[in-house]
Amino acid sequence: MRSEEPTPALWATPPRVGLHRGKGNHRGWPLQISSPLPWRERVRVRGSSSLILSAYLISLSLLLCLFSVPPAAAQDNLQTGVQLFEAGQLVEARQFFEALHQQQPTNTSAPFYLGRIAYAEENYEQAIPWFEEAVDGEQCNADYHVWLGRAYGRHVEQMSMFRRLRNLSLVRNVRTHFEKAVGCDPTHLAAHWDLMMYYRDAPGFVGGSRKKAEEQAAIITRLDPAEGQKARQFIAEMD
Repeated sequence: MRSEEPTPALWATPPRVGLHRGKGNHRGWPLQISSPLPWRERVRVRGSSSLILSAYLISLSLLLCLFSVPPAAAQDNLQTGVQLFEAGQLVEARQFFEALHQQQPTNTSAPFYLGRIAYAEENYEQAIPWFEEAVDGEQCNADYHVWLGRAYGRHVEQMSMFRRLRNLSLVRNVRTHFEKAVGCDPTHLAAHWDLMMYYRDAPGFVGGSRKKAEEQAAIITRLDPAEGQKARQFIAEMD
């Protein structure tokens, strides 16, 4: 199942998830993750305590129903968990997807959204194995690879300089999954943006390349001329 996020048509501004040059550093080292992030990447809990309590009781009843219905019917209820996540009700959404994961261990939507929840809570290291599980269950899902690449990138950002130098394989995982994402879906605009930013900002010894960034900008231009203009402007900032 493909996630509805991020939807390329809804990208009003380009994402800045990737590795970039810190101020005063050479060729993108130390590695950092740019911001702002794509829309709705960070989900915040909203609503009064009474509304949260009501939502919790409702979601609890839904979870009980989830365990008592056949798998096909539980799949039909997937949208309920997605709506809880989109509303920022992360505790309730986690309970829903944990229950779904237990009942349907091969359903890749459950680990994917459990990864999204951990990511939204900035538990990036915890998000990685959930996204990995989703990718293992559905090898060529562009959204899964995009979010796994982002989780690796955020995890690296939290490391000290010494740990980054000792864990370059984690940095390369960012590029690997962005590349897999565009391979799975050549029209996935968000994946091309993330990959372009990686190529633009990463040092050469972990795969950074202005030429490759420009190639991605050209692809973005073919997919969306307005976004392509923004992409070329970002590359021009290197000059």
